[in-house]
Amino acid sequence: MDALQEYQAQVDVYDPWVDAPAAKEEYGLELIDAPETGYYDAIVLAVGHTGFLETGISEIRTYAKPDHVIFDVKYLFPIDTKLCRL
Repeated sequence: MDALQEYQAQVDVYDPWVDAPAAKEEYGLELIDAPETGYYDAIVLAVGHTGFLETGISEIRTYAKPDHVIFDVKYLFPIDTKLCRL
């Protein structure tokens, strides 16, 4: 997150399993309540919660702009979903 912000990227952090006040206090993270539909150039799936897996890649893609990239660093979804993986 810090590296992206060094390039003036606006970074939203969303994790429905995390207590927002605790994340702010412990890590200085401001979490958003929900991602915006059609808003993001890139989405980084950085945690392997089953909640994201249950949401599904199709719904996750609805948060991105038409020309986007998704980095699935926890390999939640099969490679045939055409995700960019690190």
